[in-house]
Amino acid sequence: MILFFSFIAIALLAVLVSRTMFHSRQLHVDQDVNHIEFPIEDAVHRLSKAIQFETISNQNPADIQGDEFTRMHDFLRTEFPMIHSQLKLEVINHYSLLYTWTGSDPKLKPMMLTCHLDVVPVEPGTESDWEHPPFQGKITETHVYGRGTMDVQSGVLGILEAVENLLMRGFVPERTVYLGFGHDEEIDGEFGAQEISRMLKDRGIELEFLLDEGLPVVEQLFTGLSTPIAFVAVAEKGYLSLELTCEASGGHSSVPQGLTAIAQLSSAVHRLEQNPMPAKVDKLVKSSLVGMIPGLSYPFRFVFANIWFFQLMLKRILTGRPETDATLRTTTATTIFESGMKENLIPTLARAVVNFRIHPNDTVEDVVRHVERTINDPMISVRKLNGYINPSAISSPDTLSYQLLADSIRQTFPGVSVSPSLMIGATDARHYADLTTNIYRFFPLRANQDDLDRVHGTNERISIENYREIIQFYARFILNTAITEPLRKIDNSRIFYSELRSGK
Repeated sequence: MILFFSFIAIALLAVLVSRTMFHSRQLHVDQDVNHIEFPIEDAVHRLSKAIQFETISNQNPADIQGDEFTRMHDFLRTEFPMIHSQLKLEVINHYSLLYTWTGSDPKLKPMMLTCHLDVVPVEPGTESDWEHPPFQGKITETHVYGRGTMDVQSGVLGILEAVENLLMRGFVPERTVYLGFGHDEEIDGEFGAQEISRMLKDRGIELEFLLDEGLPVVEQLFTGLSTPIAFVAVAEKGYLSLELTCEASGGHSSVPQGLTAIAQLSSAVHRLEQNPMPAKVDKLVKSSLVGMIPGLSYPFRFVFANIWFFQLMLKRILTGRPETDATLRTTTATTIFESGMKENLIPTLARAVVNFRIHPNDTVEDVVRHVERTINDPMISVRKLNGYINPSAISSPDTLSYQLLADSIRQTFPGVSVSPSLMIGATDARHYADLTTNIYRFFPLRANQDDLDRVHGTNERISIENYREIIQFYARFILNTAITEPLRKIDNSRIFYSELRSGK
């Protein structure tokens, strides 16, 4: 019997080790590619100027600073002359931009690159905390500072720099390329990306794929990670805010009438926060963990390569950290609590707003049922606020477009691991779901935890070297995807075909 169990243990260990070795293989892509050379100093100065336009999205769309957007449009026309002479430009709803780069083969489905022109406001009272004014576009020896350098003027300008340089070298795509830049992504994209998508749908456009801004190349994510990981979001969470209200007896505070509306609603909110929706180590989580394996030290590789064996342990670890817990479940966050108007007056009404970021395993109605069941109190009314949306479909990481995206990332960032992941925030990509099933959310931004804290925060900045990589990535991705056969080499005057990967 001991011999039998010893044999089973050895066999199990052999399976675990062999799976670890299999998933630890580094994927090799054609590295015999030359990057487009361009004057990075000129590109940096253009980014600096773009940062100086205060294209802010305030919560009320009516408060838009339209002149700032139109001034930025004029700036783009001046600084990217070949784009504006060779591509078709349409201005959508006054402030969003749609460029069409017509391909030579109309039989090929178009591709689309998107980012957004708008930025979030600077939190009042924090202006003095910035090392350089947020809309100055300050250039130092190593970085460009300012609102939008990370989210996401560097994406808009990076795409345009790449296209302008390809046009200068005579590149003609076989596949039509759309460039879509919405003006209100930070407040849900209703008048920007949603309108661009509607126009394309009305024209009968079906895209091969769409690449929007999204997750970055993350460095120093956790102990045991030896190389950066590029996370490509193949899905994004849905969004729902529920208003909870409770009415109870009021009166003077000297004669309380029992349980107050505040106490009753507080109890309900507490039950919600203590009983979140279930966490699951689903197929997408497993794919994401497996994609990280080549960049991990061996103890982590062993565990991540054998999720089937270590699943319960992994679930406990992942749910123990807020940033990873959010990838496993629909999250619950109370964002507003209102009641009372005077210290000696018991209010008759209490109101709370609870925000949910909905996991692809759940729906809006699943969340509502969970809330009503968890609260289980007829005195609490539950109402959906406008703006809710179900999570996106999951785009397959097994398509050619995803593989070409992964190749482009590895060619730009040698040694990086590429992992399909979940976007826990919202992007404009969700508005394009009717145009293609292949929607990917990735932005070639290098970021450690300190950098991530700067997004929407104080001292937002991007390194000059990383901005060079952003431009090179978009150029490489267009070269890899806008034609049907691979391009490998570039010189400063023209682009030419060399031998294909097949060796012919």
